[in-house]
Amino acid sequence: MYGGYWGKILRVDLSKRKIEEETIPESVWKKVLGGAGFGAKILYDEVGADIAPLSPENRIIFGLGPLQATKVTGAAKFSVVSKSPLTGIYADSAAGADFGIMLKKAGYDGIVIQGKAETPVYLFINDKKVEIKDAGKMWGKDSYEATELISSELGNNVSIACIGQAGEKEVAIASIVIDKHSFVGRCGLGAVMGSKNLKAIAVRGTQRPPVYDNKKLSILSKEIGRKVLNSTKEWLRAHGTPFVLAPGEETGDVPIRYWSGDTWKEGAQKIGTPHYTETLKAKPWPCRYCVVGCHRHIKIEEPEEFAMEGAGPEYETLGMLGACCLVDDVKAISKAGELCNRYGIDTISTGAFVAFAMECFEKGILTKEKTDGMEIRWGDKKVLIEIIHQIGQRKGLGELFSKGIVPAAKELGKEASEIAVHVKGLDLPAHDPRAFFSLAVNYATGTRGGCHERGNPQVASQGFLLKEAGITKDIDRFQMEESEVVAAKYQDYSVLANSLCLCKFMFFGEMTLTDMLNCLNATTGWNWSMEEFLKTGERIFTLQRQVDVKYGVTRKDDKLPKRIFEPAKEGSRAGKAPVPFEAALNRYYKIRGWDEQGIPKKEKLEELGLTDL
Repeated sequence: MYGGYWGKILRVDLSKRKIEEETIPESVWKKVLGGAGFGAKILYDEVGADIAPLSPENRIIFGLGPLQATKVTGAAKFSVVSKSPLTGIYADSAAGADFGIMLKKAGYDGIVIQGKAETPVYLFINDKKVEIKDAGKMWGKDSYEATELISSELGNNVSIACIGQAGEKEVAIASIVIDKHSFVGRCGLGAVMGSKNLKAIAVRGTQRPPVYDNKKLSILSKEIGRKVLNSTKEWLRAHGTPFVLAPGEETGDVPIRYWSGDTWKEGAQKIGTPHYTETLKAKPWPCRYCVVGCHRHIKIEEPEEFAMEGAGPEYETLGMLGACCLVDDVKAISKAGELCNRYGIDTISTGAFVAFAMECFEKGILTKEKTDGMEIRWGDKKVLIEIIHQIGQRKGLGELFSKGIVPAAKELGKEASEIAVHVKGLDLPAHDPRAFFSLAVNYATGTRGGCHERGNPQVASQGFLLKEAGITKDIDRFQMEESEVVAAKYQDYSVLANSLCLCKFMFFGEMTLTDMLNCLNATTGWNWSMEEFLKTGERIFTLQRQVDVKYGVTRKDDKLPKRIFEPAKEGSRAGKAPVPFEAALNRYYKIRGWDEQGIPKKEKLEELGLTDL
């Protein structure tokens, strides 16, 4: 046992109904920290290119970092890693609520699950007692209903990671729902659980994890907490991520009309704040120990068809179910978001699927014969909700989209494939790289596909700088030169956050790399320098790339969809497109130490200490 880690993970083989503890030496944690880094190591070591994502041999890894249960603000996160059924490559997705903290307090740094149970089960971790329990009565229930059934069976103070019907049916965009509050949304990791007949993981923990210097960490935690709260209370705490929707529309960052629209000012005002906050009675709903509370708890009483109470839509949900589909009714979007959460499907890819269907219908690619007579028109909120039901139940259009945007587009024909907006099979989130050129490089080279959260380099143009990493001044958002540097630096920062399992939104509250490193050192006693810390970020990102290379990813896959090179005709990004792109990609490979095909060179692997992993 050492500071920040128990030095133990759980190994679960559902086929054999075998559970055992495995000791992980400190040297491994020093290489990969935990979370997404640890998951990447397991995937690289144990899941070969010939293993299908939905096969029993695939692993699903729930990984923690050293800060969970320390009360550091933002440290309620955990990462889930697997080979994605949506993309076929490396995947990680993060969530919060109570699960990561409970798992750490149960005495573990992570869980590695393989195999397939003969019948539906759930895993119950009750401190050191671990059981595989029958989930027959939960199977077929939505994620909220199943969570309530498990809670009533196990009692209070239990955190539950659960899938809905979409995960059971192995829908490629299935999510994992945490305490009906937070969501492991991207890459279809809920389908991996479903393929293993694993309905849920429930955790109760009461232990106190080891910390090297509790007094110092407590002082740091209080200082950082005050700073983060003061920096975010007027916007992120007050309104949550919906706050950025209207400003995002002004900068051209919002994906309007499946990335073909330029402006949508009135619509953005209808679904953004302050209208969102006032109409939905939205209140902060924090993950444990967080001072920000960016998640929203909302309540809708009328109209009856949209009535609900619980987790409200975040920016991404508003952007994809709303702006991307031209739906401007915030109550309808909220209900649509709740349905996604209950079925357990990613709201980003769901919105992308619906908007893609709307455009294909408009162009005659998708006809009434293929939609059972349903007319799919832009902005139709009833159509939005109906298609969500079909995706969640894997019927009708839901069957068409069940394996992802790439197979769906291929089935519809060449024109549909040219329309589809994705990178490596992962639908782009609600941020437009034509508004921030560094996003273009970030999306193309992202280890899980097109993703802003595994980077977020666009914030370098908005005053959120990584000074310790050399990003010391605001970057022109339309600057292609050096976009590769910004992308790489923010990718490395992101893997540090997702391996420490620290919420990146703390960065918007002025939590710096120095703050992160100080918390790490106080927790572990490692006394790392900033150079060692930054090198660890580069090491983990490169390891994730190595997983992708193992699965066949090269330069041919580091590309952007056709639409992203089509500039707007009006608005703040009129005439702008991220070009010349290939030159920027060449520069990116060079600074990464990769060859011209995007494969890390032997010298770089040796430099990063990856040859022994």
